[in-house]
Amino acid sequence: MDNTVIITLLTITLPLFGAGVGFLIKHNIEKKKDLMSEVTKTRRDLYQQFVDLIIDIFENSKTGKQQPEKQLMTKLYTFYKKYVLYASPDVINTYADYFQYLYNHETSNGTEYKVHFKKLTRILAAMRKDLGLKNKDLGKDGERLFRALITDFDTIIKNE
Repeated sequence: MDNTVIITLLTITLPLFGAGVGFLIKHNIEKKKDLMSEVTKTRRDLYQQFVDLIIDIFENSKTGKQQPEKQLMTKLYTFYKKYVLYASPDVINTYADYFQYLYNHETSNGTEYKVHFKKLTRILAAMRKDLGLKNKDLGKDGERLFRALITDFDTIIKNE
């Protein structure tokens, strides 16, 4: 009789225990999924701000309106303040590489155009990858992302 009671209790409690554990696991997975969805949405908005800033720079250079360098750096720092909590390590590192390049070349007479260009496209490619987008057929460092913005793009890329 004792064995039948134990078997009955185990038959009832083990499925209930398994269901409870399953519910907790599913709840944690859903919670993490919701958080990642919010993070991805915030990333997308922040990355769009960066893209807008970079395209505005290209637009202003084509129309002859040059933004003061100090104003541009302020916008880049403002962007950094916002994205540093949401961006992937790859995006943070490529952005830091770009700033290190700017710091090391701020005293010279302008930055080397091709290197500057590649650093920016690396950031954009890292952002695309971070959002889950593919970068296939966009060039080694995503150079083709700016093909529509630069008149002599093919000449610049061929010189490599």
